Amino acid sequence: MKKFFLICAAIIFLSGASCSAENLKFIDAMDDTGYYYDADSIQIENSSVLRVDMAVIKASLNRMYVYDVQINHSKKTYEILSSKILSYDTRAEIESNKSRRPVQTYSKKSELGQMVQLILYGE
Repeated sequence: MKKFFLICAAIIFLSGASCSAENLKFIDAMDDTGYYYDADSIQIENSSVLRVDMAVIKASLNRMYVYDVQINHSKKTYEILSSKILSYDTRAEIESNKSRRPVQTYSKKSELGQMVQLILYGE
């Protein structure tokens, strides 16, 4: 019986690991919250629009909030297309939301603005 549980745990771990391929790049942090983007998820849709996964990690809660974000950098707007809440240490999905959010604006100094600068200009 113990062997069965170990095999099940290994399968769950490996299936979760294969879904969590990521190349997180640091944007900013405040207290126990870090802001990152997944460099492997960047899709340039046209000269003004890009898509990227943005991650907000709350260490004290062991949570990782992942947002699929469409950004129009010429208009300084973004739209969250979907989101997921994961356990940070295992990357196990806790909740997902496929609802699009209303288009919002961002400033150059915000985490989103900093992310756009890093993606487009490497600064």
